[in-house]
Amino acid sequence: MATLALAADWPGKAFPDWSDDTVLKVLTNSPWTRARTVRLEWTKRDAGKVDLRDIPGAIHQPANVNQGAGPLGGIGRGKNKASLPDRAEVLVRWAGALPVRQAAALYRLREEKLDTGKLNELIGVPEKYAVVEIFGLPAGIAHQGTGVVEDIAVRSATLRVGNSGAPAKAVKAEAKLYGDGLTIRVHFERTAELMQSRGDIEFAVDMQIFEVREWFRTTNMRYRGALEL
Repeated sequence: MATLALAADWPGKAFPDWSDDTVLKVLTNSPWTRARTVRLEWTKRDAGKVDLRDIPGAIHQPANVNQGAGPLGGIGRGKNKASLPDRAEVLVRWAGALPVRQAAALYRLREEKLDTGKLNELIGVPEKYAVVEIFGLPAGIAHQGTGVVEDIAVRSATLRVGNSGAPAKAVKAEAKLYGDGLTIRVHFERTAELMQSRGDIEFAVDMQIFEVREWFRTTNMRYRGALEL
């Protein structure tokens, strides 16, 4: 039987009979998803003179901040701001985990009023890699292009199982712009150590403009008898 250890009041209904509240819980506040505030620094940390081209908005109009988007992006538009934001409310989640894919599929099905026959297609097949995504970033972070964002992410992102041992490095990263927002998806090998983990897993990435360090408890990430990452 599937178990979702979200809270004491977690609904007992099995997928696909999840309520809208359940869907949003999985996507925004669950064992697979952490909501957090990240501070944004728009200048380089290393010493030396900063080129104006390194600061979005110093030469061109700054990108808008993503506001009012749904938990999957592409919904709502940001409001114009005269200055760059100093923080962002983001979601850090395991995008390839089955319950997350199921919740995302139900969200799209209902939001876009699609035929229920498309549900399995929306869920899709399991990811080859374990994928951690950072959703809700302002598009201005990609002012030099998504390729630059991907390069920094793949070089700095790591996964650590427990408190000992060397962290696993990312194998690739994807940065996707949607309206005024940016999502970064970081891919990791599904190693035996990762998939058989019984302790906590730390995801960390240093993008210079911002940094994320998040712990996930694998004992709460079991679904249908297996660890879902």
